[in-house]
Amino acid sequence: MEQKNQNQPANDPPEGYQAFAHNGSFGDCIGPFYFRSEPNGGFRYVFRSGAVHANPLGVTHGGALYSFADHITGHAVVHTTKRLCATIKFKVEYLAPAPLDCLVEGQVDLLRITRTMVFLRVRLFTGDRTLMTADGTYKLFAPYEPGQYGAAKPSPPLPLDAPRPPVPDGFRPFPNQGAYPELCGPTHYRRLDGGGFINGFQSRALHDNTNKIVHGGVIFTFADDFMGRAASGVARRYAITVAMNVEYLAPGPLDSWIEGTTEISRLDDDFAFVRGRVFHGDRTLLTADGVWRLLHPYETTKAEPAA
Repeated sequence: MEQKNQNQPANDPPEGYQAFAHNGSFGDCIGPFYFRSEPNGGFRYVFRSGAVHANPLGVTHGGALYSFADHITGHAVVHTTKRLCATIKFKVEYLAPAPLDCLVEGQVDLLRITRTMVFLRVRLFTGDRTLMTADGTYKLFAPYEPGQYGAAKPSPPLPLDAPRPPVPDGFRPFPNQGAYPELCGPTHYRRLDGGGFINGFQSRALHDNTNKIVHGGVIFTFADDFMGRAASGVARRYAITVAMNVEYLAPGPLDSWIEGTTEISRLDDDFAFVRGRVFHGDRTLLTADGVWRLLHPYETTKAEPAA
């Protein structure tokens, strides 16, 4: 019997579904994910959110939903085209919150397949409520042979308490990050001499996406976290993500310190428009722009920056 990861939701495959055979370390951390083949072609996907997916407000983090979407769209592309692939771009819109212990389903529509690219649309939902929609672009690579990675292997318990490399001087972690950002990070910040802040996190082996690089969902969650905190800090109000557009420009290396910066493009009474960049050294890994809805005011503390 396959060993369960101690931080995963305890659940059995829904009727008619089977577990993914090739997840990578990060997929093992945040799964299990399941799929079934549809009679008319394509696949249907499902996972159950749990404590590991929580944001600071006690609901499923948007980055967890995105990570599931990125994982299943990659599966749909690979098993339809029989080609390996990489995420290039995603446009994400959040329509409703997903409570914890929620059965999240996913449907992927491949809109166009060319010799080198796939354009698709994904919808995540629970019951009759849509949680998230996204349009994505994937680049195709070498041929894929079913079973080339072997059968699924048991996942050891998450070493969340394992020693981590020291962070660079001057960085400190944000408080109250929630379980999912902690898993993907945690996110740190440092005030710059000329004003503003720079953010960072330490990528680890458990962030592996199957190809010895950082899973795109980890980098997305990092950007979502520090961009949302920038919006909150400037407005002095709580904020929730409405939409994000991301472009992946280079792979994120494992066992590395990765940083990010933000720019507030516009701020009004209801929304903040934010741009962000994630980088390692002089290499840009991801660029993003997004919209955050501003909620009720909050009081900053000495432990957390105001902007």
